[in-house]
Amino acid sequence: MATALAKVEDSEVALRHEFGAVGRALGRRYCPHVRVAAAADAELRRLGAEGFVVHVQRTATWVSFLYLAWLLVSRGLAPIRAVVNMRRWFGRPWRRVAQRGALDVRFEYARRHGGSALVFLQQTALMRAGGRSGREDPFPDLVAMARKSERPVFLVPELVVWEKWSVRLKPAWADYVFGTPEAPGFLHSVLAFWRNHKRAQFRVGQPIDLRAFIAQNLGDSDAVVARKVRAVLHVHLARETRAVFGPPYKPPERVIDETLRDRTLRQTLEQIASRSGKDVRTLEREARRHLNAIAARLHPTVLAVLAPMMGWMFDRIYDGIDVDEAALERALQAGRAGAPVILCPSHKSHVDYLVMSWVLWKRGFQVPVVAAGANLSFFPLGPLLRRAGAFFLRRSFGSDRIYTATFKAYVRKLVRDGVLQEFFPEGGRSRTGKLLPAKLGLLGWEVDAVLDGARNDLAFVPVAIDYEKIVEGSSYSKELLGGEKQPEDVGALIRAPRVLLRRYGTIHLRFDEPVLLRPFMRGRGLEDPEAVSEEEKRGLVRALGHRIMWGIARVSTVTPHALVSTVLLSHSGRGLPASVLGPRVDALRRMCAEDGSTLSAGLAEAPTDPTVPGPVRTAVLGFVEDKLVRTDQAKGETIYLPVDDRRVQLAYYKNTILNLIAPRALVSCAALRGVLDASDESVRTKALFLSRLFKLEFIYRVGAPFEIIFAETVEKLVAGGLLVRRSGALVPADAPARERLEFLADVIRDYLQSYLLAALTLEDLATGPMDRRAFLRAALETGRMEFLQGRIDASEAISRTTLENALTWLQEQEMVVERDRKLVIGPGAERAEQREAFRDELRSYLGRRS
Repeated sequence: MATALAKVEDSEVALRHEFGAVGRALGRRYCPHVRVAAAADAELRRLGAEGFVVHVQRTATWVSFLYLAWLLVSRGLAPIRAVVNMRRWFGRPWRRVAQRGALDVRFEYARRHGGSALVFLQQTALMRAGGRSGREDPFPDLVAMARKSERPVFLVPELVVWEKWSVRLKPAWADYVFGTPEAPGFLHSVLAFWRNHKRAQFRVGQPIDLRAFIAQNLGDSDAVVARKVRAVLHVHLARETRAVFGPPYKPPERVIDETLRDRTLRQTLEQIASRSGKDVRTLEREARRHLNAIAARLHPTVLAVLAPMMGWMFDRIYDGIDVDEAALERALQAGRAGAPVILCPSHKSHVDYLVMSWVLWKRGFQVPVVAAGANLSFFPLGPLLRRAGAFFLRRSFGSDRIYTATFKAYVRKLVRDGVLQEFFPEGGRSRTGKLLPAKLGLLGWEVDAVLDGARNDLAFVPVAIDYEKIVEGSSYSKELLGGEKQPEDVGALIRAPRVLLRRYGTIHLRFDEPVLLRPFMRGRGLEDPEAVSEEEKRGLVRALGHRIMWGIARVSTVTPHALVSTVLLSHSGRGLPASVLGPRVDALRRMCAEDGSTLSAGLAEAPTDPTVPGPVRTAVLGFVEDKLVRTDQAKGETIYLPVDDRRVQLAYYKNTILNLIAPRALVSCAALRGVLDASDESVRTKALFLSRLFKLEFIYRVGAPFEIIFAETVEKLVAGGLLVRRSGALVPADAPARERLEFLADVIRDYLQSYLLAALTLEDLATGPMDRRAFLRAALETGRMEFLQGRIDASEAISRTTLENALTWLQEQEMVVERDRKLVIGPGAERAEQREAFRDELRSYLGRRS
């Protein structure tokens, strides 16, 4: 504590010594809000300790100098003692900085006084929108200094970002007078910093060790080396600028016109014209109409207006947005090498459309264009979303070749221009909280764009958006129980303000490692994009979709709501006392932590006893308030009981972490259920059956076959004292271990019961053909009957989504086949004894007759 106070006092003394009263006032008011990544701070400290640092920025501005001077002094780094290409200005900091005279003398002065240097590559100029090159060229002198110096000379490209918009391809008149975002004039820079200082950021690019650079160019003179290093610095700064701002802004009309000139689209229109006899110009007009309905019309003014409204909304209903800042920076850095970034978030709520854009806007980054369903394009929401960056696509393209070709051309255009994109690989929102398999349509077209040569590579970034409480919880449960999905319309928009009357906890945002397409292709033996066959492409897209979904699953946040709901639903009794709930939450938390899963802030060391204040108690009380859980008293202890007709909604939160604990649940179920044979091979066989049964429910680790996952999971259960090996058998270690294994096995009990309901519905199908909707209605009715008779105990098993997956699995096993758009009994379940054997096998894993 004393050390921290001493550092603060030293910083204050240094600021008083370096800045006058006005400078300190301006610095305290505006500079602390600028975001500086921890990695950038650490890098500057390392470079300063090892050598002489030369900060390199693109355009000379007063606020850039003021901010950098404040940053270095306030953080105890080497202050600026020499500056190049900045116009003279008055103020105390400038009197301590060498601005005039021979360049080598200035740099020597800075080094002798323990400072650093600042070089601006260009200066602003009236009627020169992009500015002009600086009058002084410091690089020959820096090269000469590096040759003679015993310590390294580091050139550090830096970017101070306070703008929210990229440069225009064609400058407007105001750009000639006031400058552009990359080369702002004095008034432009001051006003922009004043308006956006709370969303500004300071970025550090790849530093250049000038001595090492000289060693790589031994035969070159100082002048040649200087030109080369200057060019490299321009490239580094351009990459940083592109990572923040994205490509130059193009008006929407220009994007549409350029898309209509797409070669593949033109060929498709000509083919359709020749076959149908229609005039090509008529088809072009149809394609333009489609593009007007598809294309985003991102506009900075609309974003500026929406930003305060979104900020108010998020503050009103959420406790905050918890962002993994280092992972976000890492994800966006993938674009530095020229691969456009495509954000691929999980999709659980309509709020998802806003979260990423808001987070990036607040941090000074470009806002992505976001793929949204055409069902959201209704007035007045549609035009607003479109101008905030949404582009719309139909849920089904059907046989409309012109629409399909037009949409593909638009995607190719986004990829070719390097636009930051965001789309939800699951397609629609998950009503169950569980991650859905990736839909491959849009993902395939993104891959097509690279295979067609629109870009050399793409960086897909899996993003997990996790909510402690979901806004649409009640509507989801109605749909899962058989209700029809309510369409998005003006009425829904009018009813939306009701959401603002409640609080929904914290949003958690996590980013997995970017998946670069070309290395991913090479990992599958696909070196040449032009030589990829259609079959290879389909396999590539499937594997990429699975990799993205697995990436989302492994960075999902474990929340107290997820832990509490999992424990409350993973047992066959009515309720749990606090004395049992707390230890089970703790055990589940430890398992997740051991596997490297991310725990929400404050959860790692929090008490798990629901009667003790903390995040677990808050989650329990929230469920009680929402009437998902009720409490009772017995023997002086509080009992927590899930409300039967709200279990589906409670299960939503359990499902958010299901992929993290599924391997343990499957192996525990296999070790406890079924026949008495508990040999290692028997448990492995049963676990394999369960993993294949639930392949549409869970996302398994990419790149690891079942045998490895099974062996690792068994070892974890053995190391945790749950299983032991005795005489070649895997058995519970003792009675308490059996209880814990039962708890883990019961995590998937509702899924087993759902699949059992689908198996029971085969008897209805055996009486005659059904369409898919009729089969699902029959399965839901079967579920209600079984639950009311007490033959199943998990009412959340009566879930339309899970029953749909079960039906798909039955079709894959040819127990059900489709003929003339009707479902009929397939060869795998033609005989009654086949159907009964399958039901008995499922019942054996449930540990009771159902």
